[in-house]
Amino acid sequence: MSAPEVPAAGSPSFSDQAKVTPDAATPGRFHAELDRSWATPLFPSGGLAAGVALRAMQAVLPNPEHRVRTMTTLFVSTVRDGPVEIDVELLRPGKRMTHLRATLRNAGSGEAGHITTAAFGESRPGFDFSYTPAPEVTVPEDYPERAEPPPGVPTFRAAFFDQTETRGVDFHHSWETDWEGGRAEATRWIRYRNSPRLGDGTLDPLALPALADTMPPALMQYLGPGYPFFHCPSVDLTVHFYAATRSEWLISHTRCHWAGDGYASAEIQLWDEERRLVCHATQVMLLRFPAPESLGAG
Repeated sequence: MSAPEVPAAGSPSFSDQAKVTPDAATPGRFHAELDRSWATPLFPSGGLAAGVALRAMQAVLPNPEHRVRTMTTLFVSTVRDGPVEIDVELLRPGKRMTHLRATLRNAGSGEAGHITTAAFGESRPGFDFSYTPAPEVTVPEDYPERAEPPPGVPTFRAAFFDQTETRGVDFHHSWETDWEGGRAEATRWIRYRNSPRLGDGTLDPLALPALADTMPPALMQYLGPGYPFFHCPSVDLTVHFYAATRSEWLISHTRCHWAGDGYASAEIQLWDEERRLVCHATQVMLLRFPAPESLGAG
């Protein structure tokens, strides 16, 4: 196994990518720039783009103390790297919750790209528990870094995974032979190499959708050794935001509940190093079996 690559010098961090600038002429419109160094593998991560949309929503919140509680993105059409514009609509401002919708598209495009709805809410009294336990894992350093495929095995390198680091806990590659399929679950440690932080030192919650938009490994684990080369573009992504955290590493556990008719449905949970549940996400994925070279596979 070789050490994972580090981001190319000068490539933007998540915090850089999530910077939005208001349009001077159009109220509710914001501009941003998506970089190819966040591609998965050809176009910028949909979860990253969702984080950018949430940042634009955050900029128009009547109550800046409201935290994002839930969001859903429909990936209507491809959003490429380069300049993008985000149109934000305030659906319902409220004292306790605020609801918004944002459409993110490439600048000048006449069609919708990603449509995101979200609810931001206050902190309020209530019950406090997490019923879903974290997987039993040890520290990230106990697990292997990302492996390189042997010569002749087609696999694409998503630049997104040079911006992050993963350590496989219960995770196998197609070229490995000492494992069996049939269990549609995958467990990994994951972190940003350049961790995005808020002013109080907590992990920026708007960075969580990009980490959650990593569910295909659960399907891969079900298929077993030698599974075919395939690609899983996201149809949608829903994220529920839970505990704030200062952790650098997060435990990722993914399940694929169903696959059929050319689609797959999966979920993911992320816990921090103290085993607090940070978020839960679900999505439908579209299954494609392209020629490896069309995705830049080696």
